[in-house]
Amino acid sequence: MLQKGSKFFAVRSCSHQKPDGGRRSAAPGLPAGGGASSRSRFLLHGCGTGRLDSAGSGRRAACLTVGGSCCAAVEPGAEPAPGREKPEGRSIMEGGRSLLLCLIVAACFHGNAAQTTECAVANMADIVFLVDGSSSIGIPSFQQVRLFLQSVVSGLDIGPDKVRVGLAQYSTNPHKEFLLKEHLDAPSLMTAIQKFPYRAGGTNTGKAIDFLMSEYFTEEAGSRASQRVPQIAVVITDGDSSDNVTDPALRLREQGVIVFAIGVGKANLEELENIANQPSQRFLFTIDSYEALQRLTGGLLQTVCVSMEDQRQALAEKFADIFFLVDGGMTQTQFQQVRTILTRLANQVNFGASAYRLGLAQYSEQVKVEFLLNQHQTREQIQAAVKSFQYLRLPPAAKRNLGAALTYASTNFFTKEAGSRADQGYRQFLVVMSGNDSSDHVFFGSRQIQSEAITVVGMSLGASMEELRVVATGEHVYRVNTTTVPLLRRIFETEEPEKSLTQDCRAAKLADIVFIVDESGSITVQNFQLVRSFLYSIISGLEIDPNRVRVGIVLYNEHPTAQVYLNTFKQKTELLNFVKILPYRGGGTNTGAALNFTRENVFITEKGSRKDKGVEQVAVVITDGESQDNLSQAAAELRRAGVTVYSVGVQNANEEELRQIASHPPQKHVFMVDSFARLKSLEQYLQKTLCYNIIRQAVSVSARRSGIREGCVQTDEAEIFFLIDHSGSIYPSDFQDMKKFILEFINIFRIGPQHIRIGVAKYADLPELEFDLTTHSDQETLKKAVEEIGQVGGGTKTGKALEFMGPLFKRAMVTRGHKVSEYLVVITDGESADEVKAPAEALRAQGVITYAIGVKDAVVRELEEISGNPKRMFFVNNFDALNPIKDDIITDICTTDVCKDVPGDLLFLIDSSGSIHPDDYNKMKDFMKSVISTSFVGRNKVHVGVMQFSRSQKPEFSLIEHFTKNDMIVAIDSMTQMGGGTNTGAAISAVSQLFDPARGGRPDLPQRLVVITDGEAQDDVKAPAEALRAKRVVVYAIGVMEANTTQLLEISGSAERMYAERDFDALKDLERQLSLDLCDPERDCKKTEQADIIFLVDGSTSITLDKFRSMQKFMQSMVNQTMVGKDLTRFGVILYSTFPKSVFTLSQYSSRQEVFKAITALRSLLGDTYTGRALTYSLQFFGAEHGGRAALKVPQILMVITDGDATDHYSLVEPSAALRNAGVNVFTIGVEGANVTQLEIMAGNDRSKVFYVDNFKALETLYKNISQVLCNSTKPVCEKQQADLVFLVDQSGSISSNDYSIMKNFTIQLVNSFKVGEDLVRVGLAQFSSSFQHEFYLNRFYQETEVSAHIFNMRHKGGGTNIGLALDSIREYFEVSRGSRRSSGISQNLVLITDGDSQDEVEQPADRLRALGIEMFAIGVGDVHDLQLLQITKDPRKMFTVQNFGSLDAIKQKVVDTICKSKPSTDQPDCSIDIAMGFDISRRSGETLVSSQSKLQAFLPEIARYVSSVPRLCCTNSAITPSLAYRLVARDGRILDDFKFEAYNEDVVRKVMTSSLREPTFFNSALLRSFEAKFRAESRTGVKVLVIFSDGLDEDVITLENESERLRQSGVSALLVVALEDVRNAAQLQMVEFGRGFGYKLPLTIGMPSVGSAVLKQIDSVSNRECCNIMCKCSGPEGVRGSRGRSGSKGVRGQNGYPGFPGDEGGAGERGVSGPNGPPGVQGCPGLRGQK
Repeated sequence: MLQKGSKFFAVRSCSHQKPDGGRRSAAPGLPAGGGASSRSRFLLHGCGTGRLDSAGSGRRAACLTVGGSCCAAVEPGAEPAPGREKPEGRSIMEGGRSLLLCLIVAACFHGNAAQTTECAVANMADIVFLVDGSSSIGIPSFQQVRLFLQSVVSGLDIGPDKVRVGLAQYSTNPHKEFLLKEHLDAPSLMTAIQKFPYRAGGTNTGKAIDFLMSEYFTEEAGSRASQRVPQIAVVITDGDSSDNVTDPALRLREQGVIVFAIGVGKANLEELENIANQPSQRFLFTIDSYEALQRLTGGLLQTVCVSMEDQRQALAEKFADIFFLVDGGMTQTQFQQVRTILTRLANQVNFGASAYRLGLAQYSEQVKVEFLLNQHQTREQIQAAVKSFQYLRLPPAAKRNLGAALTYASTNFFTKEAGSRADQGYRQFLVVMSGNDSSDHVFFGSRQIQSEAITVVGMSLGASMEELRVVATGEHVYRVNTTTVPLLRRIFETEEPEKSLTQDCRAAKLADIVFIVDESGSITVQNFQLVRSFLYSIISGLEIDPNRVRVGIVLYNEHPTAQVYLNTFKQKTELLNFVKILPYRGGGTNTGAALNFTRENVFITEKGSRKDKGVEQVAVVITDGESQDNLSQAAAELRRAGVTVYSVGVQNANEEELRQIASHPPQKHVFMVDSFARLKSLEQYLQKTLCYNIIRQAVSVSARRSGIREGCVQTDEAEIFFLIDHSGSIYPSDFQDMKKFILEFINIFRIGPQHIRIGVAKYADLPELEFDLTTHSDQETLKKAVEEIGQVGGGTKTGKALEFMGPLFKRAMVTRGHKVSEYLVVITDGESADEVKAPAEALRAQGVITYAIGVKDAVVRELEEISGNPKRMFFVNNFDALNPIKDDIITDICTTDVCKDVPGDLLFLIDSSGSIHPDDYNKMKDFMKSVISTSFVGRNKVHVGVMQFSRSQKPEFSLIEHFTKNDMIVAIDSMTQMGGGTNTGAAISAVSQLFDPARGGRPDLPQRLVVITDGEAQDDVKAPAEALRAKRVVVYAIGVMEANTTQLLEISGSAERMYAERDFDALKDLERQLSLDLCDPERDCKKTEQADIIFLVDGSTSITLDKFRSMQKFMQSMVNQTMVGKDLTRFGVILYSTFPKSVFTLSQYSSRQEVFKAITALRSLLGDTYTGRALTYSLQFFGAEHGGRAALKVPQILMVITDGDATDHYSLVEPSAALRNAGVNVFTIGVEGANVTQLEIMAGNDRSKVFYVDNFKALETLYKNISQVLCNSTKPVCEKQQADLVFLVDQSGSISSNDYSIMKNFTIQLVNSFKVGEDLVRVGLAQFSSSFQHEFYLNRFYQETEVSAHIFNMRHKGGGTNIGLALDSIREYFEVSRGSRRSSGISQNLVLITDGDSQDEVEQPADRLRALGIEMFAIGVGDVHDLQLLQITKDPRKMFTVQNFGSLDAIKQKVVDTICKSKPSTDQPDCSIDIAMGFDISRRSGETLVSSQSKLQAFLPEIARYVSSVPRLCCTNSAITPSLAYRLVARDGRILDDFKFEAYNEDVVRKVMTSSLREPTFFNSALLRSFEAKFRAESRTGVKVLVIFSDGLDEDVITLENESERLRQSGVSALLVVALEDVRNAAQLQMVEFGRGFGYKLPLTIGMPSVGSAVLKQIDSVSNRECCNIMCKCSGPEGVRGSRGRSGSKGVRGQNGYPGFPGDEGGAGERGVSGPNGPPGVQGCPGLRGQK
């Protein structure tokens, strides 16, 4: 394997000789034999590769198989190896060099690749190579490109009807080398590649890509795109393009061309990613040099060939199987119309055995098949069959049973035996031609055939359109007319019908979804194509966008592979195009490994997961068989990581494994189909489920938990024991899940000795008490104790453990002093080794309610024996599923207390149409009975009525017909199903009348309607539902199976009251939830939580003992309506007659039981009725010395109970006024002879606080009337007495003038709910649409009237909806200069009101506001994007939605209460910092970044090192490590070099400094915009700082100031500019800076002392401002330079140095003096004889 970057390319060695001596047969299109045309037939046999250069030097590795052995590497001119002959003809050094080079390259690098399976199968494509011929490449490298192209092309099957190749070269301009139509055989193509010239010039890649589109991929140029031939482009480049490549490449890809990109050397990776198809790991290749190009051949060929074949399959014409089902009872004229239509279709549509297939049948009372899909093989046969189609001539009274015919069609027409090709992915159509309405019901038949994924087209020749809408799929309902034939052709021939987003998926706009797809060998190629189609359909129905829904795809066999990460694709169309060509490899099935891989490598921030931002994480596992590895633990870990997991099993999938994979409950997350063909039938439902649950999980589940928490406040006293199995079979992570489960209970309930007490026992072989109910009396110590529970291990003896619990519960009653509700929660994971039934029954006999939770291997029978009630028994596949079960158990525990004393009217409106199966109808009846059984039914309690409906309505019993549960249940049991259509709107209008007083309704009490339906309403539901809700009836909508969720939302008016369930069995899961919801756990008034209440009780002689006991019962009932406790509600009692006497004060008792006992012990005083004296006496007992808490703003109540005329009636006014002036609310309760006028005087003439009954028996139940008024009087005051409150109001064009006025009035009402004032609540307001519109800051108005007047006079502007822009703009309102008191710690609040989806991104602007400590509340009206609002608020409880502006008033109090109670996060701010550095060196004289800037070279490492750690801020506990990034930008904004954000790295700094600076850089708009884009794309931190090193501005200062402001508004916190040497006009640099705060006057220069420290100080100041809201942090001046240190000690002697190099040779010296004469020389030879 060769590795390059992240890519691996397989090089196949040819270590074994083939039997034929190593020779391979020629590929198709190439002749056999040697020479140029057979260069690719040689095999590699272990040869190495040598360096090839144009000069011919170096060793050449000629890897040729000759006679079975590999030739040796040949030196130029060397002799051949022993045993080999010297080649004849020209030498290698001569003219044959290029031929041999080609042969060598092809043999060495192509070899086996030419015959890979992929390329043997893939033999049809149009491939165009686009080669960079710019000057930076050079002649030697360009020759490598030629060799590479020849090597690749030699591996393709070239031919006019096979693979065609075109070639273009580009530099400054593109050049046409040859078109697709020019070289249609391999030899001429090879020659053309060998000869094409090197042109040189610039690098305009974008222009060249556009050139390909206009000149190459056209029919004239030889493209066969119209013939469905795959279109492929391969771009080879080595550098940055001088023009934009993104748009041209996108246009090319959108035209259907698959683009591969090969980057050589320092090619711009980001640019290449923009050119190539995604994912990059498949379509993008990078190498170090052109010499290394050849290594790519095998990998590129394999990928290209696989893509060719996959694309060919994707482009292949998609035919269909079409069956016509014709009404046999038509008139002769109608029949003739049908036959004409069929005849014309037979003539015009491509019918045949391998094309479109046609079947035909008629229906009457029976079905008559004319011919099946496989009966006629040719068009001619079909035409003849249609021609002989005969009219049935039925008698007039004959039945036409379309319902039965549809059922017959679903089981007989579309089977393999009948010629259906559904298992091959062919689309299936049934065309129903109906002349009149059916004689039988069509609901079952239509639902059955549509469940088979058959598209039903309804054509009416007289039948009602209403019936055909039930029969047909979607909108395919038409009347037969002259356009019928072209209409049907268009339907049949539209291969990929445009898929519109459903309402569910329009709402589910924010999620990360990863498909984990089995590609094992058992699936087969054909079935995997069906999987591709399934994925394509699901994904096409999602709103794919980087800011909306992101999708990832993991394929797995033995090994998982991430084909698509969550951040791979930015365009939905490109993602869908890739899905069409998903690779299929075969292999084994290691599902566990795939789940682990996905968790560790895909659901991570680096790969695009947004889990840390609260975005829903979803996985969909698709598999067809059992896993070959363990998947249980892997699935649990994935779910524990916060991923909702769905499992889809096909064919032989193991259902038990699917349940182990999926989230709880399995009935909502597991899907099974018996064949791959039936996957299509699952598409719509799975998509709907995904989208609905994304919303439900993000919003509704959180809202439900909030409701549970609110509801459980009512549960004041209970004993709860947990009995947990800690046997050896439980993993540590599972044991941890159990502890988390217990901790959740502790968080929900009010823990205390007088409230909820919790204990834990564990067991294995023996039970063991971990801690008793009395051990821990507060939440914190209880949590700590749970966290410290240890696991020992052992067997599983549950029976013995249950016996152990009996005495513990008996002791509980003794320690509390009285009996309260007792609960035991048992958790076990296996079968008990002993008997459980008897000890469980003994506990129940003791009054203990037991919940049994079984995990993994637990036995259901045992669990039922332990719980004694199937509804208290739960079974889950893994311990991580305990969390959702917790909600059900807590709901069960709390419902009784929540629903007690909540009278009201409850009506059920149930769908009784023909589409509902009788069994399902009974399940609806069981559901109603179950809800009724948990309700407090009675004359003065809850009244219940039932109406059922289909096309008409049938009231079963009204609200005043039955007053006992038994009577109601009997009436429900006697109900019978109506059958017929589904007119839900009409039914809602009819049931509305049952809520009227004339029909027994009680409009002054809560009124609720529960609608249950299984299908889409055939009439309008919106208007009737709005009219009903306008009567203040709260509507719950439950949709089952095919119910339309858009209509459910219109019915309920709120997503929180809408439920969509998979089947009628799921109604059981809703029983608990709905029972709690119906009691409105979040209602304003529940039990009084905090108050000081004193009863002033008349004990005069006129009150007998029995009457006094009635008074005691009344007082005890009032105590029951409160939460009693030292910090909750306190009680005191004063008895009076002639003289008053305090019996007990507010500080005396702190538990309900103590107060009860004290009231029971009261004794009447006897005497006269001096009420005035008693009032005066009572005032002192509200003081702090007696336990009064007026100073803590706790509401104080005096309840006067008297039966007669006051003896001192003249003394009532003054003490009553004194009490009111002291803040005490006086309630007066008069019995029998009490004087009502006196009662009103004492209550301050507030009649709502005056109550009278004419006898003492009635007094005992009077508490029900008083509790609501008491609740209103004891509501806590708004905790935000001081606050800054800013409103951001939508004024876009989608809001009508009337709605705008309603919104203004609503805003005024919200303002008036707070105490406005300079030192109280300050109010600011702005409006927005496409732009931001200022109205008034926080320091403009300090009076409610002024604020209201301004809001009232605002004008509606209209426009778009840019919430992100508005959020960024509103930040200014929270500055001190605008009246914000943020720096004083005053609460900062923003209320957003909008009616639509934002057209820009909201998350980052919202995060920036949140970083300032601003709490955000969002009110959405109408079709708003719930998940987008959630991105803004981050808390579903701070988000409110209504269906229309008229409903705003209903949520006003909830909004006010939420704002009052809400508190900002107390967590330490998560301060994170990104610092980007840019460089402006426009006057350069060096080759690298710093070569012309010596000081930058010296100090840049110091600055980077300094800012790599920011010291602890004012609001953090430790230092912060920023991420650093660097970027070099050309004058026109091109990126010359780029380094991503990461922690300080010395090597990176070194690379930055040595970056090649090919051209100057400039300080201009392009530089700032480039960094704006970098921060937006890469930074997610709270603090963003840009540092520019500049030698002077290169654009006018005003323009740059504007760009600087734009940068600031984009979210960058500060721009710092460091002046370089020889800077021009340094003062101007400071004019473009921002964010420096009070240090702005200090210029930053590269040569200043401690420049690194100076820059760090600026960043520290910015970080404190952004993260800690510290506007100014003073730093002292730089300290004076220290004195010179002492000299160090002398070092040890160093080692001897190496000998020096020989010196240079010296010049010639001066001529020396003459030396002494030497001895005579030897005698010379005689000279030549002279001339004569």
